[in-house]
Amino acid sequence: MKTAIILMLSPALLSSSAMAVTSDFTSSRRADFYAAGKHQFYAWCANGRDRIIRQDGVSAPDAQTKAAPVSAGCRLSWQGRIAS
Repeated sequence: MKTAIILMLSPALLSSSAMAVTSDFTSSRRADFYAAGKHQFYAWCANGRDRIIRQDGVSAPDAQTKAAPVSAGCRLSWQGRIAS
């Protein structure tokens, strides 16, 4: 009987701990998106010459705007904030 109760509760306990880890990761990425520093973007280019672009900015949108001249013809995808 005790074993059956433990087996029934185990998935609930595991999923709640997994959600805690995921929510912490998500909030960290959100904070990085709006933080100042060096941001990394993957440039998907129409000419097939995809590349990684790193740009300083006060936030990811600011860094993306500053990276626009070097990424003409490319679609930028934010990868994260990186160590300078």
